[in-house]
Amino acid sequence: MTNIHDIARLSGYSVSTVSRVINHQKYVADDKRAKVEAIMQELDYVPNRVARDLSRGQTKTIGVVLPYANHPYFARIVDGIVGAGFAAGYKITLLPTNYDRTIERHYLEELRSKAYDALIFTSRSSSLETLENYCKYGQIVCCEDPGDDRELAAAYTDRMASYVTALKWAKQRGYETMGVILSRNNVISASTRVTKRAYQQVYGPLDDAHLFIGAATYEDGYRAGEYFAAQSPQVAAVFANGDDIGAGVYQYYIDHQLPPMPIIGQENLLTSRLLKFSTIDHHLESLGQSAFRLAMGKTRTHELIKSEFIER
Repeated sequence: MTNIHDIARLSGYSVSTVSRVINHQKYVADDKRAKVEAIMQELDYVPNRVARDLSRGQTKTIGVVLPYANHPYFARIVDGIVGAGFAAGYKITLLPTNYDRTIERHYLEELRSKAYDALIFTSRSSSLETLENYCKYGQIVCCEDPGDDRELAAAYTDRMASYVTALKWAKQRGYETMGVILSRNNVISASTRVTKRAYQQVYGPLDDAHLFIGAATYEDGYRAGEYFAAQSPQVAAVFANGDDIGAGVYQYYIDHQLPPMPIIGQENLLTSRLLKFSTIDHHLESLGQSAFRLAMGKTRTHELIKSEFIER
């Protein structure tokens, strides 16, 4: 198999000159560059990317750990990361987990073996301590507030403040009981913890009967609509963990000739704009851009992205 030393011998130039040509670096005369490239083409030589990355000390690749890609929350964060990464010449690799800690640990081990320059955790099941233990192998960014005592870079939204604002608005509108939809009922889930704390602050303890768990898609929202419609007495309104999920609730009521349920969604998607229900915009593209900038650095900075409650 042809290697860089063969190219150097056949061209008559040093290995360092050939290396500069391969890596598209400056300070190589045009005639030398042309000769080396001609030999590479003649021999169908393809540089070993892994070896080249190791020699440079970076892969120009950022791994984005996410539970699933079919949820608008994560899709919008990824949009922000990909846009910023493309502009900076980085490759973004999506690493789905379905909240499996074993899979998350596998990606952390890949960071340890230098497969990525950094990992961005959009959500997690692993503990923050586990993530901290791998920081010595590369930058790790989490998309939640890890607390001041954690040595982790973080880009996050002020979800507690925005949730409290939205729920207070609902209560002032006379919605005395609220149904709540979550993706998972897990103490590690930052979103679950914040939602329950905000509900407790505004409405008091969250009744298990008013909680629907396991929603990530429009279809899940439709099932949530069926769940809440079957209750007696019914909740007065629903706080959904996404606009598309809220749209599923709305459509169930329409399909079954029931008065539309008042809904508060999240992320200000087209569905909430068309159906005209209130929502929270967490500006997730900006969060993704911030997370990417942190991933390229080495600091443990915490960056807060302001959220916005949109009343409709």
